[in-house]
Amino acid sequence: MTPLPTAESLEASWKCERRPWSTFNERLDREQIPYLSHTKLVCHERCPRCYYRRYVLCEMEEPSNAMLLGQLFHQSAREYYHAIRNGREPKAAEMIKALETGGLPKDSVKLLRNAVTLLRLHRWHGHDVVSLEEPFFMDLARGLPPMIGIPDLVLRRHDWLLVVDHKTSKSFNDLDSAQLLLYAEHLRRRHATHCIVGVFDEYRLVPDLTKVIKPAFRRTPVSVDRSLLASLIRRYRKAWKSISNMRRDRHPAAAPDCWKCNGSW
Repeated sequence: MTPLPTAESLEASWKCERRPWSTFNERLDREQIPYLSHTKLVCHERCPRCYYRRYVLCEMEEPSNAMLLGQLFHQSAREYYHAIRNGREPKAAEMIKALETGGLPKDSVKLLRNAVTLLRLHRWHGHDVVSLEEPFFMDLARGLPPMIGIPDLVLRRHDWLLVVDHKTSKSFNDLDSAQLLLYAEHLRRRHATHCIVGVFDEYRLVPDLTKVIKPAFRRTPVSVDRSLLASLIRRYRKAWKSISNMRRDRHPAAAPDCWKCNGSW
């Protein structure tokens, strides 16, 4: 069996290549270099065949309007908090103007503008910005490949760190704290602290903020206590065992109710 890479070796490769994060991930997948992430875990748990197509065969989906909108919102949030860290707070119109929205229909641009407005209304006050979309590499447990991730936002207030994940969708969904638990473990090791809070900031995409009846923003703190880590490691071990067999046998199973496997690929 080929030895697994280490987090240190992947990080050295990332720093040496100086390529965009998404391009680096694609290169790892294309060359079948083992690693895991929260996105990979969720994809495999939802449908192993989708995982096989995306990460083994490297079949890429055409980006949907929702995906493009989410990417642009994350870009805007990153630049917004970067400006705040430098003592400036840009207005929503300025933030939208800085984005390349040509690939979005007008209705989606309106949704994006409203989400950015909500971002400004609900920004974090009284916190120092520690990092913005800063990639990490971590050897989580023996027998697992390196974990990689890129937290949206890490803040500090007094002795506490907050790791924040931004989510955009047309409705609020069930939240899986596993993503923030993984990020929190990285922060514990890097900053030698146990004072960490995980938070989901959700932005519901609405066409008109003046006619909203249900809330369009939801902030949800979640526990990232280290006592929950053992359960997360078991999830990763189970997924990695199945993924390893899939890579060896080149024959995945499909989830019977997967809409992607039933015609959208």
